[in-house]
Amino acid sequence: MNSPSFIFGRTATRWLVAMVFGFSFQLALQADVVVLKNGAVITGTILQQDRSGILLRMEYGTFRYPPALVQESKKTSAPVPFVSNNGRAIPDWAQIVTLLADQPWATEIKQVPGTVIPSGVFKNVPYVSFRCASGGYEVNIYGDLNHPAAIQVGALNYLRDKSQSKTNCVDFICSLLPNADDRERVRSLNWTGKDVKQNGSLCFETVLPGESGSFGGWWVRIHDPAALMQAAASDAELQALTQPRVVAPSPALPVSSAPSSGSSSQPAAADTSVTTTTNTTVEYYGWTAEEVAVARPAAAAAAVSPVVNPAVNPVSPVNNVYPRTYNRAGGTYGRRR
Repeated sequence: MNSPSFIFGRTATRWLVAMVFGFSFQLALQADVVVLKNGAVITGTILQQDRSGILLRMEYGTFRYPPALVQESKKTSAPVPFVSNNGRAIPDWAQIVTLLADQPWATEIKQVPGTVIPSGVFKNVPYVSFRCASGGYEVNIYGDLNHPAAIQVGALNYLRDKSQSKTNCVDFICSLLPNADDRERVRSLNWTGKDVKQNGSLCFETVLPGESGSFGGWWVRIHDPAALMQAAASDAELQALTQPRVVAPSPALPVSSAPSSGSSSQPAAADTSVTTTTNTTVEYYGWTAEEVAVARPAAAAAAVSPVVNPAVNPVSPVNNVYPRTYNRAGGTYGRRR
């Protein structure tokens, strides 16, 4: 038989969770809610909920919370229908990731650090990167996240030679394009040989295993060359935006925004913030060890980039990764606050 104290404790816990949900709904009536076991309440849009946890989309970034860290969750927001992004050729990042989460093959989506690219068409262009299906697929979105200059979807590792995987990549790209002529050009690309087609300002191409920047995978890519050039960050922006390959406080849980007593340092900038039941602001920093481990190697990027003099520039952006969140307010890249 349960003791009165046990029954009271369980009832109190349920009451507390109900209070938490009620409070969070007042903050964001149409938001989904995730309550962590440490008491933090996070609001956003739940894109996936599976054996590896909850994928939550927040403004300009996504976070995945393992089941062991989650106390409760509640999905209240209605699905956002796809729109053509006000006539733009490539939708914004939120639409892209939301549609990706709906694909049956895009299991266990995880956002991973984007390594600074020091050469080629994507030189110094900030981007966000997502992997799914145990690293079998990758989706990269480049430039201003509200007005992307490029997107590419790839089949990698164990999926790169499978016809169905390539079909999935092509079908997904086509689902993002409101223009029928653009979709037709994507579908007409040669999958077995290098192929490039153009429609107005947009270029559509396949990237084959063995090509520079393919990382051994098969890709379909859309980009606007002029917009991509304009999307490149300046040296000053790169210094301010990128971050070393350091691991966040494991496992990337909310930490106090104020340094604790005796603490000598805190990470330089926060990616996003949430509110606890005590109205205390908490912040997320950087990337987890697991996420950093799967980022593109810095050595490969540094090998094709000019050497940076440590005495003048102690932190080389070439060895850095982009943050989980960023914006381009007023035409200047910066961390999302």
